[in-house]
Amino acid sequence: MPPKLDQTAKKATRLSLSQPGQKKPFNKELSRRQVKIAKPVDDINGIPSNESIKPDDQLKLTEEELDEAISNVLQVTEPPELTARVSYSYRDGSFVPYKNILPFITLIDLKSTLINKTTECLTSDNDKETELEEVQGEIDHDKGDIEIDTDENVDGRVQEEVEEGESEGEGDFPNEEGDQGEGGEEMDEEKTSKPKATSDSDEEAPVVVQEDSSTNNINSSAKKRNAPKKLMNQFNFFERCALTEEIILRDKEVQTTPPTKNDFCTYTTQWIIYDAYNEDFLKQQEEKEKEKRDKIAVHASKKSASKKKKNDVTEDQTEKNMLITAKFLERIINLNTMDAIAQDFRYYEDPSDQFRGRDGTILPLWTMTYDKADNLYVTDISWSPDYFDMFAVTLGTSQGHLPLTDSPDVGYVCLWSLKNPSYPEYINQTHCGAMCLDFHRNHGFLLAVGFHDGHLAVYNVSLPTKEAQYMTDAVNTKHMACVRQVVWVKDLPDGELNFYSISEDGTVCNWLLMQSEMSKTIIVTLVLDIEPQITLGGISETLIGRGTTIAFHPENSGIYLVGTNEGYIFKCNTQWSSFFMQKFKAHEMSIYRIDYNKYDPNIYLSCSGDCTVKIWEDKSDIPLLIFDLLWSVSDALWSPFSSTVFGVITEDCDVVFYDLDADKYKNICCQPIQPESQYQLTKLAFNWRMPVIIVGSSKSTVIALKMSPNLRLIMKPPKKGKHYTTQMLELEKLHKALDSTREPDTLVVPADDDTTDS
Repeated sequence: MPPKLDQTAKKATRLSLSQPGQKKPFNKELSRRQVKIAKPVDDINGIPSNESIKPDDQLKLTEEELDEAISNVLQVTEPPELTARVSYSYRDGSFVPYKNILPFITLIDLKSTLINKTTECLTSDNDKETELEEVQGEIDHDKGDIEIDTDENVDGRVQEEVEEGESEGEGDFPNEEGDQGEGGEEMDEEKTSKPKATSDSDEEAPVVVQEDSSTNNINSSAKKRNAPKKLMNQFNFFERCALTEEIILRDKEVQTTPPTKNDFCTYTTQWIIYDAYNEDFLKQQEEKEKEKRDKIAVHASKKSASKKKKNDVTEDQTEKNMLITAKFLERIINLNTMDAIAQDFRYYEDPSDQFRGRDGTILPLWTMTYDKADNLYVTDISWSPDYFDMFAVTLGTSQGHLPLTDSPDVGYVCLWSLKNPSYPEYINQTHCGAMCLDFHRNHGFLLAVGFHDGHLAVYNVSLPTKEAQYMTDAVNTKHMACVRQVVWVKDLPDGELNFYSISEDGTVCNWLLMQSEMSKTIIVTLVLDIEPQITLGGISETLIGRGTTIAFHPENSGIYLVGTNEGYIFKCNTQWSSFFMQKFKAHEMSIYRIDYNKYDPNIYLSCSGDCTVKIWEDKSDIPLLIFDLLWSVSDALWSPFSSTVFGVITEDCDVVFYDLDADKYKNICCQPIQPESQYQLTKLAFNWRMPVIIVGSSKSTVIALKMSPNLRLIMKPPKKGKHYTTQMLELEKLHKALDSTREPDTLVVPADDDTTDS
């Protein structure tokens, strides 16, 4: 394409974009008026000038300064690298220097196939030659049209375009400052001056304008066809990426215990419903009247209450200080008056044991009685795990001595101390007879108590209040019969406290202490598979054993033994609710106690009202030894000091001790401690530290007794030779005493003599 024609088309296009008023698109055809104004014409030859118009204040640079390349370098300052970092290598087993890591992370790395094409210099020479030939052909083809435009129709067309240009804006010059939004930069580079006419004749002017407009149209079409395709600026392009954490779905399942169900049957009539509505209406009226009276009383007492508050606070603090002082004085007086007994408790040892062989005696120390409950029985005894001289007792009516007309309506929980045997340290009156109790081994201030009506409670004896911290208050959460024994067990993995209870309703329950209540779980129901079965309305019902005692395995807390009123012993597991590991008939009457040996958990004893004490071996339903005491046995326990010694109390007020190592068939101590006609022994408890036993009886009496040295002999390891612990020696002594009572695995029949009569 000729350079003059190219410059003319380019300048005409830029000037057309700078017209004032409404902007016109690039692809709109240019008017004749715009082309005529936009073309600068030389005054001499009438040929358009290619010289660019420069402003007066433009900076003039030399050729060397123009050719100088000015570079702009962007530098990134990295943070100082930590050179003293180390990391532990599990493969080498030592610390190694930390490897240098670049301060950036490569998220994606792809090879690009795009080519940055911004100028026409990248096109090949062949393409340029073909484009120039096409443009030259179009120019030759349009020359005929230019000559045709010189006829008389040109004047009319020029006149129409002149009127059209005058309507668009005032003056012949475009407003270059008003339209520089899109093509402002190109217009500043190639500004043109106003064209001047070459001749005074009006006929030749349109011809020149027609030639310019035709050439501009040709140049614009060629410009559009040959213009390079605008590509994306590679330095202004960036890609945003983000990584999100993957959401992992988890399934959580919870299994809850099914709620207990109780069947309730009754009948109703019209008059019963009517009476019930009347009673409810009267109760509502009474409650409304009571609320009115309470509001009046509260309003009247507001003025006096503010004055009494200060006095009450001072009086409460004074009462506490007075009580502490009174207890201190009482303890000092008791120690002075009973100094001889206190000295015997600490230092006296019976010297006659040296002349009795293996026999021993018991020394009575203190007799403690709570006068307000002299008609009640001592139903259970438990030593405190924190203080060796403190124990707790429950007072209620014994099962064998319940009145037939009315049930007991009062009971007591008392804490006694050997330092003050005249009065209990703690007294709490209960709503009914208290039947059993147990201290928590880790939290000695928590006391679990079972009652005669099936309720259970947990008391905090360290608080001044006498109210229970936890209490069963509904029919569905309590036992249906008397609670005979409670036992604290090991805490759950999450730290929640729990204990077990055995009741005469035939169920063993686990009680979990929640934040504000006790949660009940029935572990097992004691079903007796004996004949005849109960038949009610043609439906046979199984017999349920009445539980009386429970004992947990010392080493495996999931295994426990249960004794019943029918004389059965059940071996159960806490994980099984409908299966017994072992069940057998142990006694003919009610079982009062089952106790594991303190040194060998495979040996345990049981006592019953059939006047016998039996020693059993685990996984066997045949007793190793049977002791007949001729009187009903109330309680029996293994001694914590010797593996072969156990103590027994009978209803005729005798305290009996047996030592399997000394004699398997005869006791080593049998001593009455109270008159048989006035008292009856009920419970026995060994102290875990001192050689003292506590015996409970009727009339709320508790007697402290000290064991002689022969009743608490301990095997001592030899000073020379192989070292043996006391635990090993006691275990060997027990097994040696029981080996003769065990049946052999196989019986050897002696061979007959081959003798014949001659």
